[in-house]
Amino acid sequence: MSKIIVTSALPYVNSTPHLGNFVGSVLPADVYSNYLRMRGDDFIFICGSDMHGTALEVRALRDKTDPKVLATQLHETAKSLFLKFGCNFTYYGSTHTEQNKEITDQIFNALYKNKYITETQHELPYCNTDKIFLADRFIEGKCPKCGYESARGDQCDKCQNLLDPKDLIEPHCTICGKKNIVFKKTKNLALDLEKLQPKLEKFFEQTSKNEWSKNAINETKKYFKEGLRPRDISRNTKWGFPVPLTGFEDQVFYVWFDAPIGYIGITKEWNAPKWESYWKAKDTTIVQFMGKDNIVFHSILFPGMLLGSDLGYTLVHTLKSYEFLNWEGKKFSKSRGIGMDMAEAISVVKDPDYWRFALMLTAPENADADFTTEGFVESVNKIMNGKIGNLLQRVLTLINTNKEIFDSTAKVDMAVSDKLDDLVKKYTNFFEKVELREALKTVVEITDVGNSLISEKEPWLIAKTAQSLNDPTSAKEFSVIMNTLLKISYTVGILIFPFVPNASARALKYFGIEKTPTLALLSKAPKLAPKLEPKPIFEKLTDEQIKKIKSYS
Repeated sequence: MSKIIVTSALPYVNSTPHLGNFVGSVLPADVYSNYLRMRGDDFIFICGSDMHGTALEVRALRDKTDPKVLATQLHETAKSLFLKFGCNFTYYGSTHTEQNKEITDQIFNALYKNKYITETQHELPYCNTDKIFLADRFIEGKCPKCGYESARGDQCDKCQNLLDPKDLIEPHCTICGKKNIVFKKTKNLALDLEKLQPKLEKFFEQTSKNEWSKNAINETKKYFKEGLRPRDISRNTKWGFPVPLTGFEDQVFYVWFDAPIGYIGITKEWNAPKWESYWKAKDTTIVQFMGKDNIVFHSILFPGMLLGSDLGYTLVHTLKSYEFLNWEGKKFSKSRGIGMDMAEAISVVKDPDYWRFALMLTAPENADADFTTEGFVESVNKIMNGKIGNLLQRVLTLINTNKEIFDSTAKVDMAVSDKLDDLVKKYTNFFEKVELREALKTVVEITDVGNSLISEKEPWLIAKTAQSLNDPTSAKEFSVIMNTLLKISYTVGILIFPFVPNASARALKYFGIEKTPTLALLSKAPKLAPKLEPKPIFEKLTDEQIKKIKSYS
């Protein structure tokens, strides 16, 4: 059997992930993995914390702690949150491991041997107070274009002009606040993407047909058209993996270099004997999920590193890049109190299924989307509770209160059954194309078929006639309707599993299914478990919860 690797862009642990981060990569990867689990595939879902980089090193400096200690604490927090949100990783690791260092060094050495590493020279800002080279975001000054006092080293937020740190007037370090800055010449190493461009273009032409997102295709084409240039892979900082090359021992790898290699390193951390059977097998399919700000790292840089190393690694097959999720029309901002992070969200609404469902229904698959309190309330109260939960409870209650006339062996309405089969095919087709939001909408569509059938047929009246008049024809009609509705409810219980696994388990318990559901179960006739009283599988949001969510706007 061929193997599948599913990855999510590795969350950067500089801060607690917010809901926009979650729906932009980790959640859809988890949903897709759950579908593969239902399908019975040989797959692994690999994720982990991106633990290096200047931002984390600077935060550690501000907090007067060791970067490794801080990164480890933030890693454990992120991991705990993803598990609380129902994520079912094969393994959640991190980039700061011996396994990842070993593979990073191997790939670097192979790139160097194959002459895809080149030297670059820069004049970089250095804070004499903090004794650290400053990334663009950590140096500010007056904009030379418009006079704005807080322009960053890469761009002025007021006039939007791109800047070089040397352009700033009276620059200061944002870490210590002092102007004790000098510019030092430094020599770094770079990946020679210009030399790799022919290989990358060939890879892109062969691969981008495999369900790549449109924004990933367009972004990659733009880079090719502009012409690739060498990109630095080393930095003059301390936190990260040391560069294993004479003359560069005082530098570490740029975070973007060892982070994507982390997918491989984390897999080796998970299972040392088996990792190569996934990452170096010809029949392996790699499906990667990410936000649009991570496209270039997965469509050009990571493939370029693997192609240039010539070590036999499998390259990405399907690349799904999501747009951004905003909160009430604004960008998520911790400092401004806009939007909820994952810890805040799960403290207000504790069942992760509510967040998973609403976020996937709003997922920014093709364009930026907006999370609103009203939309969340509608997703939970009207769709989850009012449609899905209500269908199951009404069907079970009708059968439970009319046991005397219900015949579980009666056939189903074939016209409705055929429509249901078509919708199930529609659902699986969306998953095959990795259009997950549309797959969820199809589940809601199936639920609508069931609720419409109840409204149209009014089975409670048919049951009343059957019992009051002892009418076998009405009893048979009731049984046909209820068996049809039972099949619909059973199907919905199975198909919601990738999105809301807890609710799926609660629903399928009524059918005696205690394990992870499989797609093969859809071909079997549903059988109700005995002596189970119907209970709601969802609850409406309270006014207090709604008020709390609104406060983050």
